[in-house]
Amino acid sequence: MGQISLTFPDGNTRVYDAGVTPAEVAASIAPSLAKASLSAQVNGKHWDLQWPITSDATISLNTLKDDAAALELIRHDLAHIMARAVQEIWPEVKVTIGPVRDQGWFYDFDREEPFTPEDLGAIEAKMKQIINAREPVRTEVWERARAVEYYRGRGEPFSTCSTRGRFRRMPSS
Repeated sequence: MGQISLTFPDGNTRVYDAGVTPAEVAASIAPSLAKASLSAQVNGKHWDLQWPITSDATISLNTLKDDAAALELIRHDLAHIMARAVQEIWPEVKVTIGPVRDQGWFYDFDREEPFTPEDLGAIEAKMKQIINAREPVRTEVWERARAVEYYRGRGEPFSTCSTRGRFRRMPSS
């Protein structure tokens, strides 16, 4: 596949095989950096640690010390965990939209009855259970048609409208 040159924030460059992931880059620098890395910026765009880099690029690795990048990623993953928790408790609930915002995140759900304060406590408890299970999370890149079919197969009509083909896949129990 060839080799690519990656330029780091300090101006240093390193050569890697094309298709290297930010996780592999971090591991090549230091095991501690590999463990601490949450995501990357590749050519100024947010990049998952498992997405391949196929051409020369600038790269920076995000850790918890990078407040904005870490907070966005944590909020994004927590939104997915919340949606999973809701659907594990109430399988008939449909997930609609739920972007990360400056002050947190939200999801709208299609549900016959409004959520109650007791429901929120149950959702929080289920989220803690999901987090404590420490299941691996991976990002998969799918063609739009495959993603739409996946959500249709799960009975998720709202997800098929907005799927762009790249999403973080949280394991389901």
